[in-house]
Amino acid sequence: MEKITFSREMGFNREEFDRILPAALNGRSFETNNSGIESSLGAGTMRLVISDQKFRKIASISLPFLVIEFIFEGLSQQQVDETMRYFDLRYQRGGG
Repeated sequence: MEKITFSREMGFNREEFDRILPAALNGRSFETNNSGIESSLGAGTMRLVISDQKFRKIASISLPFLVIEFIFEGLSQQQVDETMRYFDLRYQRGGG
């Protein structure tokens, strides 16, 4: 299986992102190192490379966001899709 890589902007500051991460990883253990976060997913791995805090300015409002690079190795596209569906649900914000 080849490496699957993509990135996305997420509207969180680093503190919020770190607080939600254990739930988003479904209780799997993870390690934090200089290059980001790594977690084992069965026979494969998921690595997250997290940017420095960025801000999007809209008029007088400044909204924090992070650019997250997702790197999956040793997993099928279906496994990545299932992992991301769960991950995204945990980071979803309520609102109306």
